[in-house]
Amino acid sequence: MRYITVLILTALWLVSCVTPPARDSSSVQKVDGKILEEFEESRAAEDFYGAARSYIEFMNCCEDERIRGLREEIGLLYRNRIDDFKIEGKSLELIEYTYSYLLLTKDTLTDDEQSALEKDLEKYVRMHIETGLRNMGTLEKASWLMYLDRFASPMGSTVTREELVELFLNRNNPVMAGKYMTLLEETTGKNEENERERETLKGRVSKLQEQKEAISEGAIDRTVKSSVKIIVDRGIKTDRGVGVPDQALGTGIIIDPRGYILTNYHIIESDVDPSYEGYSRVYVISAKDENVRFVARVVGYDSVFDLALLKIEKEFPSLIMVGDSDTLKQGEQVVAIGNPVGLTNTVTSGVVSSIDRPFLQIGGIIQIDAALNPGNSGGALINNSGYLVGIAFAGLANFENLNFAIPSNHMLSILGRLYVGDQTKRSWIGCAIDEREDDLIIEYLVPNNPADMCGLQQGDIIRSVNDREVSSVLQIQDIISNLNSPMIVSMEIVHGGKMVERKVYLEERPVQPSLYIYKKDATENILTPLFGMVLSNLDSERKKNYVVQRTLSNSVASSVGISEGDKIRLRELRYDEQMKVFQLIIDLESKRFGYINKSMILTRYLETNSFI
Repeated sequence: MRYITVLILTALWLVSCVTPPARDSSSVQKVDGKILEEFEESRAAEDFYGAARSYIEFMNCCEDERIRGLREEIGLLYRNRIDDFKIEGKSLELIEYTYSYLLLTKDTLTDDEQSALEKDLEKYVRMHIETGLRNMGTLEKASWLMYLDRFASPMGSTVTREELVELFLNRNNPVMAGKYMTLLEETTGKNEENERERETLKGRVSKLQEQKEAISEGAIDRTVKSSVKIIVDRGIKTDRGVGVPDQALGTGIIIDPRGYILTNYHIIESDVDPSYEGYSRVYVISAKDENVRFVARVVGYDSVFDLALLKIEKEFPSLIMVGDSDTLKQGEQVVAIGNPVGLTNTVTSGVVSSIDRPFLQIGGIIQIDAALNPGNSGGALINNSGYLVGIAFAGLANFENLNFAIPSNHMLSILGRLYVGDQTKRSWIGCAIDEREDDLIIEYLVPNNPADMCGLQQGDIIRSVNDREVSSVLQIQDIISNLNSPMIVSMEIVHGGKMVERKVYLEERPVQPSLYIYKKDATENILTPLFGMVLSNLDSERKKNYVVQRTLSNSVASSVGISEGDKIRLRELRYDEQMKVFQLIIDLESKRFGYINKSMILTRYLETNSFI
């Protein structure tokens, strides 16, 4: 095997990987030489994902007879890493590496080889459930089971869904047990023994669902008992020459009787923000005794979903019943429980005003009209049946009854990572997409990031990811951002009118992608994902003059009437750190204004919901 590698590298500068006359063979030779050099460095370092990245780049740049040797080396790297993980007992790594290797090589595997890898994958999932999830709390375990379910076929995993049904049966939660029972019945791999087991499970779920009304009785009281007050003491500040306590107030939800409490990140931000230089200490006060403060430690936090997990050295009962936020409907009645301006366990009610508002950079949120005030943040939002469907997190200043909540399914999707600790990490491929009618179209590629390096191009239409069809930004974000990185995904795209498959490796997603590209790319390029304008240079000698090729749907540009053919002169793009907004100053000649030159300032909040 090493001999094959030596031959490949020896031939590196002798044979060009492509020969079309339209391309400079010497430059191509340098490109494939650089890729193979990086591949060999990764192989020598036993870096499976580094070698996989080079392999993918080589396939897209210069596929030829040398690809087989690279694939054989990757197979050897994979098997060596798997042997190491078995010895070290790293069951999650066994799953992620096997899944990545399967996606990377499945189009070259025989049916028997693919079947063997799929069986290994299921075996490693079972192993991780039995060992890696053994000592976890139930909701923490549920979150990781939901993560493991992503490694199954599009029809889902029998083993993870069986475990989820059992878990929610043990929590006396008929809603979530019923949800995963329905999903379990959709999975493949049925046989006579499986059918009997499923019927038994189904009977237990049905019996629990018959008690749904009785279980829902007293839901508000149970949620109140599982709610706590959060106080962040930041010492003393000076206001008009007088020293006053500097405190942040919020609400928390006891989600684990071992002393784990869920709240909002923005409440405890000073405790984990390295740029904050003042005093900060987080306290938890229970509803039972408001005179006792428990010092809390921040375990993990997620600035994207505005969530944080706290730990106190005190056990409290957790009576929360987690619901399925995907079932919420506009106009549905909801109840919010919190501590507005310190008034303990205040209950307010309202309706769901909207669902899936693109308020965050990933996923949609719930808009409600229930009255919320400072101190409500982090509190439970429950539906009429008493199930937790959201975590209140924000309102808009100066606008009454316009408030928001993080869906409970978003919370569950990252809860396991909050237990791991520190800032929650996500993955991306490094591009921005636009929803146009029924198509997801790539409109921008981040330079030197996976999408750019793995053969994706502007104008490509994404049809599926990991064999799961996608039709919205939210769907594809859910698949990609929730996987760990590095990892390999497979994408079906329409490129040049033809359906093709692309292998793409995932990298860690920047906490703020829009700020990342602001610092990395040219202004005229980043106006596409930030403001929704695709520009072309109007005059090569005057580089700040452009013509609008098109505007993206639901973008800032389209909302102010900028359209195809308008002429723009870029004057300045700046970022306001305090306001968290981008400001674009332009001179515009538009048919809308009779081609009279007008100066405009466009603004865009930092949270941009188009990156994947």
